[in-house]
Amino acid sequence: MALSKIFTARFYASNAAIFFLVFYFFFGIVPGNMLLSYHLTLIRGFTSNTDFLFLVLSGWAIYNVKCAFFVLKTLSARESLYLYGTLGVLDGTSKWTTWYRIHFSLYLPALAYSAVAVCVAWKDKHIGAAAVIVLFQLLMTVIPLYFYDYRIKRPGTTSIFIRWQQKLNRLFTKPLWAYYVYELLNNGSRSLFITKGVTGLIIIVTYSLMEQPYELRFMLVGLLLVLLAHTVLVFNHRQFDDLKLSMTVQFPLPLWKRYGHTSLAYFVLLLPEFIFLAVRTYQVAGPLDQLLFICVSVSMLVMWRKLLYFSKLDQDKYFRWVLISVVVALFMILGYWYWYLVIALQVLAFTIFSIRYYKYEPPLAEVQ
Repeated sequence: MALSKIFTARFYASNAAIFFLVFYFFFGIVPGNMLLSYHLTLIRGFTSNTDFLFLVLSGWAIYNVKCAFFVLKTLSARESLYLYGTLGVLDGTSKWTTWYRIHFSLYLPALAYSAVAVCVAWKDKHIGAAAVIVLFQLLMTVIPLYFYDYRIKRPGTTSIFIRWQQKLNRLFTKPLWAYYVYELLNNGSRSLFITKGVTGLIIIVTYSLMEQPYELRFMLVGLLLVLLAHTVLVFNHRQFDDLKLSMTVQFPLPLWKRYGHTSLAYFVLLLPEFIFLAVRTYQVAGPLDQLLFICVSVSMLVMWRKLLYFSKLDQDKYFRWVLISVVVALFMILGYWYWYLVIALQVLAFTIFSIRYYKYEPPLAEVQ
């Protein structure tokens, strides 16, 4: 009972907003009479499609890592030192049973949904998908237990991830363009992983819904949705620059190089999408189409970032301009003006950047 309050109750309380959002997405937006068919369609979708199944498993893995990190963080907290005197004395079956109950209570939502998925897959004769889900969830519930046991036996030790991060920092000096990407990987991993999961789903759905023959415009419209999923990350980039990199304006760097740093950062940020898109479309999309995907994506994100050099552009106004730019891009795509779109975005972005960069003053709300 005491361990449930320490781990389970605190975990669900601290993540209540996320669980409410997920619950609303899966149950709140669907009419009651369509709820069963909606989830059956969703489950049959990922149990019959390898790419979709991989995406779902990735989502469960991310949630599992979140559960494990919460337990490890709780064990590392100063106010939790007394746990080493209680959990540390357990041995044998009682030790592993206790750790399993703790992790099971946190990971239960994923297990419950996957159990339903296994039953549906088995009934639909998708034996392979059912076996993969069962084996995957078995690993998800067993592997974290060894990390918990390792931490409880070695109180005060630095985690493997932190040691790897410190070693990587000693070996490599981060270039200026990589600072925000590094920040997302370390302190913004939740929003980053959610974004990548959404964009992966968009790419799968876009390619699956496209009728033959291959239609470039259809793929570019799907790509616009992928870019829309990154709007919050782009908006947060300004706050990161204002708080952490405000002194870089004093660096002796020409404007074209600073502009290139932004472009390179967004290219790396979008690299998973480019690779996944190439894997999905390499049989029908030639090298020029792949280059177009990259140019449109990077140009659009760079233009959105440069818009934020207008200090009075708050989040509401920013999203308004984002939607306007997407509508304009949509019409240009439908009109086959693909490369004109890239040129227009680059010219507009660099013009704004060259005019506003040295005049920009961070909003007071971001520097306080």
